[in-house]
Amino acid sequence: MKKYTLVLICFLLVQYSYSQVFKGELIVGGSLTQVDGDELYGYRKVGANAGLGVLLPFSFRKGDDEKNWGLSMEILFNQKGSREKNYTGINFCDTCPPEIPCDPDMKYHLKMSYVSIPLVLNYTDKNGWSLGLGVAYNRLGWIKEIENGLNKENIHAVSTIISPSKKKIEKMLVSRNALFAKDELSVLVDVRMRIWQQLKFNVRFEYSIFPIGVRKFFLHQGVPIDPYIRRQYHNLLSFRLIYMLNEPKVEIEKKAKTKQEDKIYYY
Repeated sequence: MKKYTLVLICFLLVQYSYSQVFKGELIVGGSLTQVDGDELYGYRKVGANAGLGVLLPFSFRKGDDEKNWGLSMEILFNQKGSREKNYTGINFCDTCPPEIPCDPDMKYHLKMSYVSIPLVLNYTDKNGWSLGLGVAYNRLGWIKEIENGLNKENIHAVSTIISPSKKKIEKMLVSRNALFAKDELSVLVDVRMRIWQQLKFNVRFEYSIFPIGVRKFFLHQGVPIDPYIRRQYHNLLSFRLIYMLNEPKVEIEKKAKTKQEDKIYYY
């Protein structure tokens, strides 16, 4: 955590030193998440998405005062994962070996907490709408998994599995049924709209570029079959409020009131 604290301090110092160039961002919100490749479907896991950001406005035309383009960097606490109340009742596939009894009323819950650093290039029009594309580096800080009612927080060791070969996966899964990556790289699409002055509403879609996990799946109910392996990816929608620091207020033109004697009446 020390290195993340140092990054945050440097981040704030840059914002303070160049307050006339950079715009700060206070970010608070949440995400609806799922894991593609876990035999479950739907954005059922709710997580937090909050932190700080800094935006550098710029223009591709030299001397252009209207800087519609911007490059932003954020430092976020970002929760991801998957959730299902009746996991084994949804699909005949299961992640428990056949010798482990599976109760169809037991739940599945994967909670993964990350420190995320997104880098986004965005364009803002005159009405305050912004569209951005970017990438994010995510470092796993904490993980907990409940599978068929069994708390497996300390069962699966966390390993780096960025785009491994099939042979390497099978070798790593000899003594366990799942692996998770410490590092994640994701791509994102970002849309913002102004609610009032410096306050903006943000919707963001994010998806993993490389697998964040791999795991074995078995057929239960006494069906004899070799386990098969699936790669897993984070898939999430974030909804956030962003308050812009050091951004000038928008001048709203007020309509001139018509004097009583200037009004024309028709009978």
